Amino acid sequence: MILSCKFTSVSLICLLFCLFACTNDENRIHNAEPAKEKTAENKVSITDSTLYRHVTILRIKDYYGNISEWHESDCKIADSTFSCYKSECIGNCPTFSLAGLLCTDSNGDDIACPEYKDTINDTTYKNLNFGEDALLHYIPVANIPAFDKEAVKKALSNLSGNYCSQIFQIRSNYSIDAIGLPKSFSWKNRNDYDWGLEAYVKSDEKTNESKCEVREPLVLYNPDANAYWYISWSLPEKIQNYTYELFNESMDSYRDTTITWKLVYKDQYGRGDTLDITTKFKVDDSKADTTKSYFGRREYGCYDALDSKRCK
Repeated sequence: MILSCKFTSVSLICLLFCLFACTNDENRIHNAEPAKEKTAENKVSITDSTLYRHVTILRIKDYYGNISEWHESDCKIADSTFSCYKSECIGNCPTFSLAGLLCTDSNGDDIACPEYKDTINDTTYKNLNFGEDALLHYIPVANIPAFDKEAVKKALSNLSGNYCSQIFQIRSNYSIDAIGLPKSFSWKNRNDYDWGLEAYVKSDEKTNESKCEVREPLVLYNPDANAYWYISWSLPEKIQNYTYELFNESMDSYRDTTITWKLVYKDQYGRGDTLDITTKFKVDDSKADTTKSYFGRREYGCYDALDSKRCK
């Protein structure tokens, strides 16, 4: 009998403990803060508020000594180097919702995301690569391939001397100029012309005289009012590509003529040199009727440092 009473007492104590534990768990569940439901009022109230944000601006010196400012998020900084990139849309650019969010009203229908009434930036400026507090001692410069002097000299050793025509084209990472060529010979930067250049023989109806004219082709096109494009900036800068075309702008052909002259080449930073060139000009009369084309008169040699197969 005594043993039975002891067993009953222990059972009652265990039952009371379990009930007390369950009650505490239930209280904890009821006391937890409920999740806030995002309502239309929550979203619209943003229009009466101010956005405070911290912004870090990096001030960077380039090869020329110019200082530009970049958002810290636009740059990747390593132990001893860095790179930066940013772009901007020009024209009829597409629009995106605020911060990439999709907003709905109380009925669940899509609405334009509200914008803050005002934005206050807490801006910090840092000198990344100059000054006493510079984080790095690195000037960003594009890694430009060397100018292949021997290949260029070989490509220019024999050229057509035909009158009023394009006689050579070179594509590389260097701008081109010349010293010592006849005045009627001119190098033109293809990048300066949207539709390129062409050489044409133009006749004067009154005097019946012919003269050479190098011009942009006559192209008719309808611009797209909805067009848009992106311009970008980067550090180091992208390697520049140049295409230069050599024209004989006179009505005189150079037959079996050898000329020694200097080619001037410079990269996008103005670094370069001169190269002594000896060119033999010839005229192939068998091709006299084939120099005319949709692109004007052209019979030219070619050198392409960016795609060697293109000139074979």
